[in-house]
Amino acid sequence: MGGVYQKIFANYYDSFMESVEERLEKSRRALLNDLQGNILEIGSGTGVNFRFYSPEASVTAIEPSLPMLEKSKPKQRENISLYNIGIDNEELQRLKPEQGFDVVVCTLVLCTVPNLEKALTVIDDVLSESGKLIVLEHIHAKKEPKATFENIVNPVWRIIGEGCNLNRSTDEMLEKRGFYADNKNYFKLSFLDFFQGVYHRK
Repeated sequence: MGGVYQKIFANYYDSFMESVEERLEKSRRALLNDLQGNILEIGSGTGVNFRFYSPEASVTAIEPSLPMLEKSKPKQRENISLYNIGIDNEELQRLKPEQGFDVVVCTLVLCTVPNLEKALTVIDDVLSESGKLIVLEHIHAKKEPKATFENIVNPVWRIIGEGCNLNRSTDEMLEKRGFYADNKNYFKLSFLDFFQGVYHRK
């Protein structure tokens, strides 16, 4: 739909997601409040996470949509650096600390990346050896008829939702890619199935 739709999407995203975000606030706070060190947030959107980061953390936030990034700037703090790039951009490699990022944060973004397998490869590359991956995402329903319904409506949903996929089994792909969760929680919100977890490499 192009740049015009991106602007419309960014302008109305926060108001559209308000009721959902009220219910996700506890999860975001629990996952992000105590993080320390060099943090990479992938797909920072309108900056929903920014208020949850500790002032002691050093956050590199990347967002490929310029309208979304512009919406996030009023929420930016001194310890947060914003970049209008995607996960596979060469500039990300230059931004990576010598030993890698201590934490990579992905919240409601892995459903939208064009190639999840490639994105997980990049995450693996930029994480430090002992780094952790923080994930909060919605996933493909595991039960019928909901799973089939999501498959049917996904082509249209992906267009309306700026690349968001209803039928992506991100939790399963993380495990196949070699990540394991210290703790993982599944829950339902609105009509979607969600999970959250703190991951390390196997």
